[in-house]
Amino acid sequence: MLIAGIIIAAIVILAVIGLAVKISGGKTKRKGIFYDHGKEIKRKGEIGENIVARILGNTVAGEQYVINNITFADSRGRSCQIDHIYINRHGIWVVETKNYSGRIYGCDGWREWTQILASGRERHKLYNPVKQNATHIYMLSKQLRERNVFQNLVVFLADADIANVRSSRVCGIGDLKRRINSDTGTFLSPVQMEKYYKRLLALKENSAISETEHIRNIEVLQNSIRLGICPRCGADLVLRNGHNGKFYGCAKYPGCNFTKNI
Repeated sequence: MLIAGIIIAAIVILAVIGLAVKISGGKTKRKGIFYDHGKEIKRKGEIGENIVARILGNTVAGEQYVINNITFADSRGRSCQIDHIYINRHGIWVVETKNYSGRIYGCDGWREWTQILASGRERHKLYNPVKQNATHIYMLSKQLRERNVFQNLVVFLADADIANVRSSRVCGIGDLKRRINSDTGTFLSPVQMEKYYKRLLALKENSAISETEHIRNIEVLQNSIRLGICPRCGADLVLRNGHNGKFYGCAKYPGCNFTKNI
């Protein structure tokens, strides 16, 4: 009877746990409250973007122009979401914010970077943010019909250790202000700055794409890469030989320089 009672009690406990998981929809319970990992990541991302937006400041006519959180779609229905656009005399800075913690390992050529947490016991892969931002710039260049005015910059907040990131397009939050005011070899006049700002602001204001649609478009693009289709221009990805071995590159190179490691 005792054994039977223990078995019944165990079954009841497992049933309760199963019901709780079902009710929570796969959410984790912390301090008595269920929370959604996806929402937590989104909230942390928004905090990071707000910090960067404060550092970039507001639009000052003739000196700098700022647009935060712009989402748009091109004529083929592909969409992209850009955290910040900052225009000054050094160019159009397309800024991607990453509010990550832990040690980050990566370089421009890698398709995936690595995030290491908990003294090396926990590892995560993330898509190369420099390549991610390069796709944003490609889509913006098609909208403005300009290619040589953009600057690619990825900003990590203070919780991230980026000592092992080998990229001139990455900086920490403490270096952001200096980077966007550094010489790039590009010079925009006040008239050009205002012209680009108005066109990009109109692009943001006229966009009717929702967050759900944008997420769906990302899934389509990821699937196209798996099928050997360039996510930027729609051309085939072809096998090429490089200094570091074989890789897949866009068939329309040098017009499109998208690459994918094998």
